[in-house]
Amino acid sequence: MKYTIFSFLISLSCSATCLGMAGTSVVAKKGQAVKPHKGCPKGLGELVNDDVRTTGWNSFFSEWPNDVTQYAMQPKSMDDVNRLVEKLAAIESDEKLIYLCCETEPTVLGWTNSLEKGNGISAIFSIGDQKRMDEWYARVRKPFGLIEFVACPVAVPPTLTLFVANPLIDLEKLRIPEGVTVEMGNVPTVWRRSNTKPREGPKSKPKEVPAKERPPAIRDAVKAIESFLEKSTQKLKD
Repeated sequence: MKYTIFSFLISLSCSATCLGMAGTSVVAKKGQAVKPHKGCPKGLGELVNDDVRTTGWNSFFSEWPNDVTQYAMQPKSMDDVNRLVEKLAAIESDEKLIYLCCETEPTVLGWTNSLEKGNGISAIFSIGDQKRMDEWYARVRKPFGLIEFVACPVAVPPTLTLFVANPLIDLEKLRIPEGVTVEMGNVPTVWRRSNTKPREGPKSKPKEVPAKERPPAIRDAVKAIESFLEKSTQKLKD
């Protein structure tokens, strides 16, 4: 794993550049019990202290709420994965998510937390803190550089990201309890919804890798995710 704390220049407005500090804190190690702070949703401790949890991180950037914590999960079977999903469903939260990612493993988890290639992590649990987000929004300057908010951003709800191209993940064996929403996506790092005003002018879209140029494992994972979501949607209609 790579952990860095450094100063760097980031442009937050058209006419000014400000100095910011960023880094990553390790908040849990394998075998180390995590005690959720007061105000965390009930049931969180059972998931973040599951036997398959390894390292936990909090990435930070100055003047940001820095409320998102990520926990690496190293299940050894789909039974382990489904146990994590059951614990996710048991958390007392208005929204609980499973993101299906077409990659084999996570790469970037925050401002400065980049994971080494070949880490083999098949699942990441993420959670934000709406109270901290509210407190930040109450005092932050508005607009925040080029970002114009229309309301306070919505924090990341309890979210389990599964890396479908990882050989361990088998969507045919994945069980989704009631109350859990499944979407295609990657590890959330900032918020669930930004609640920002659309910026005027031309928007640049990220360059997409043509499907034919993707590695076979990634192409297969995309197809598996699309099929899984289609079947899930059909079940809801039925």
